[in-house]
Amino acid sequence: MTRPELTESEFRLISEWLSEEYGLCFGPAKREILRSRLEPRRVALGFESFEQLYFHLKFHPERERERLTLLPHLTNNESYFFRETGQLEALRDEVLPELMRTLEPSGRREIRILSAGCASGEEPYTLAMVAREARALSPPWKVRITGVDLDPEALERAIRAEYGLNAFRRLDEKLRKRYFDVAAPDRWALKPALRSMVEFEQANLVNPGWSKGLPPQDIVFCRNVLIYFDDASITVAIQGIYECLVPGGYLFLGHAESLSRIPTRFAPVRHPGVIFYRRPHDG
Repeated sequence: MTRPELTESEFRLISEWLSEEYGLCFGPAKREILRSRLEPRRVALGFESFEQLYFHLKFHPERERERLTLLPHLTNNESYFFRETGQLEALRDEVLPELMRTLEPSGRREIRILSAGCASGEEPYTLAMVAREARALSPPWKVRITGVDLDPEALERAIRAEYGLNAFRRLDEKLRKRYFDVAAPDRWALKPALRSMVEFEQANLVNPGWSKGLPPQDIVFCRNVLIYFDDASITVAIQGIYECLVPGGYLFLGHAESLSRIPTRFAPVRHPGVIFYRRPHDG
């Protein structure tokens, strides 16, 4: 079978649908990238054109199943432990101690952290390790972490919490031995004590109100997620983060992401080598 091109009309139909449904942005310069990421599903379903794939995704009775199968092909879900260590050091050395000082008078001894776009769990489990390694966080203090993602298969892997060598390329050997057990050759399983600190939920960050139902969060990590969104979808996602954060709460984005193009009340905070954001204390 001859490999079909992604025609101009097909590209427009599919890219506009992906933007409306999931906030994913494939501009004209990414037309060939989109074609290559759609191609495995076109072949698997036996379609002769991308238009057939589009109508299947839009109208077929089993469209939801196919959408969830397709989504991992459209974004790069590669992750690993202790990504962007400068932010993690700021979390450990500045943010967590400041939160403890702020919460002390209230009597609340639980710090809540959200990992938005958590993929297969490396980020929220990294945050759990950072919290465990922060000596100031001794009982009665505890940290509760929630990971949310659109992809149910990624969430299943996160709950399974078993990882290969590639996920450990930035993790200190001592920490791997402390928090993981050998599950198979070149496979490690997270220990139950750390797994118990994290829970997972499915959420689409570009659906207005996606964060409703979450308890108020003190810190949100949303890293290397917004790079796939257009400005309108970024606005929706950031509004959801703003609404779920407590006044004075912290937001960490990926190093290539910023809030400069969208209206927001988040204020930037500059730490040596790192920029993050805070929700104003006045709401």
